[in-house]
Amino acid sequence: MGSLDDFDLYLKIFYRKLFPCELMCKWLSCGSKQMSEVLSRREFSFTLPGDVYVRYQSFNDSASFRKELIKSCPHKIDIGAVYSAPPKLQRSLSSVAFTPEWKELVFDIDLTDYDEIRFCCGAQNPDAKTPICEKCWELAKCAVICVDRALREDFGFEHILWVYSGRRGVHCWVCDPIARHLDSAARMAIVEYLSLTNFTEIRKNKKSAQLSDQTFHPAIESAARLLSPRFSKYCISQDMLDSHYPERIKWILKYLPIDMTTHRAKLTDQWVSDSGDNCSTAKRWNTLEIFLQDEKRNNVIKDIVLNTLYPRLDSNVSIGPGHLLKSPFCVHPKTGFVCVPFDAKEVEEFNPLAVPTLPSLVEQLSQTTVTSDEPTGQHLLAYKNTALRPYVEYFEIFVNRLSASTGVDNDFSPQDVNLS
Repeated sequence: MGSLDDFDLYLKIFYRKLFPCELMCKWLSCGSKQMSEVLSRREFSFTLPGDVYVRYQSFNDSASFRKELIKSCPHKIDIGAVYSAPPKLQRSLSSVAFTPEWKELVFDIDLTDYDEIRFCCGAQNPDAKTPICEKCWELAKCAVICVDRALREDFGFEHILWVYSGRRGVHCWVCDPIARHLDSAARMAIVEYLSLTNFTEIRKNKKSAQLSDQTFHPAIESAARLLSPRFSKYCISQDMLDSHYPERIKWILKYLPIDMTTHRAKLTDQWVSDSGDNCSTAKRWNTLEIFLQDEKRNNVIKDIVLNTLYPRLDSNVSIGPGHLLKSPFCVHPKTGFVCVPFDAKEVEEFNPLAVPTLPSLVEQLSQTTVTSDEPTGQHLLAYKNTALRPYVEYFEIFVNRLSASTGVDNDFSPQDVNLS
C-alpha cells in the first residue's frame, strides 16, 4: 500500500470512505437552503482513467455525486460555474438558454511559471526527484501572503479558500457573494491589479521610477514590504549570485538602471570570475543592497525583489466564466497527494510534501475499526481516523462561516454514509 500501483483501487476506497461529498456540496451551493436547486446547476468535469475528459456533469444532491464518483472513479475533478440550467442538459439547450450565471473568483499559481528563477526543481533541474522542494515552495508562500493580503485589505473579501494543488502550486477560491457575481471585466481588472500591471508601466521609465526613488503604488509598496525580508533567503537557496552560475548573476543585475550600466558590467565581470571565500550569494546581495541604499536607489532593490518573488498568476483561469479549476480533496494521480485546503495564516507551517497521500490514507483505514456499540448514525466519519482529519475540519469551519455570512444555518457536520 505504499505505492501508486493500485491507484484506481485505492481511489475507489477514497471516494467511498474519505471524500467529503456532503461538505463539498454545501460549499458549492454556498450553503443555500435550496441546495439541490443550486447544486444541480453547478458544472463538474471528470478526467476518467485513460485520460478521458468529460465536461458538463451535474448532480442534484451529495448522494448522486458520491454514487457517480464511486462508479466512474475520476482521476481528477474540476469545478466550474453555476449555469442557468443543469449542465447535464447542455446538449439539448440553445446557447441562449444555457449561460454561466456566477462562479467564485479563482486564482491558479503554478511554480512552473517561475522556472526562470527556480533552479532546484522544474525545467532547470530535470534530475530533481520531486516537482517541488522546500526551497522553491518559498515562492508559493510568497504568492499566498501577497495575494491573500491584497484580496482582504484592498478589496475587502473575507471568504478566501486556499488549496494545495497536489503537485507544484496553489489554488485560491474567493467565495464572497460579490466575488461570485463579478463579470469578466471586473475579474480582469482584479487580475491586472494583482499582476503588477501598474508596476510594469512605471518600470518603462526607469529614470522617473528609480532615480527619484519615488513611492510606488500602495499595493506595490505593501508587496515589497512583505517580500523584501524573504528575498535574501530565496536568493541564497538558489545560488543566485554564485560565480558558478553567470546567467543567474546577470538575471539579478539586469534590473540595475541604465545609468548604472558601467557598474553592472563591472560587477558581472568581477562576480563571475571571483570565486573566493568572500563571494557567497549572501555577502554579494548584502553588498549590492547597501550600495543601492547609499545611492538612494531603494526602488531598484524593490524592482529586483518583486520581479523575483511576486505572484505569477494564470489570468485565463481567473477571467473566463467557463474555465474550470481542480476540486479540493482531489488526489493528484502523479504524486498521490491529496489537494488539501489550508489556512493562509498558517502558510509558513504548511508543508506540501507532508500532506496525506492516497496509499497512506488507505493504509490508515485498514488499521481502523468501528466499534459496534456506537449509536446508529453517530459513529465517526472514517476521515477522523486518518491524517485527512485536520484538513476536512478546517474546510468544515470555512464552509460554516460562509453559510453564516449569507444568513444560512451553519450547524453542519457531515455524517458518515454507509455505502458498503
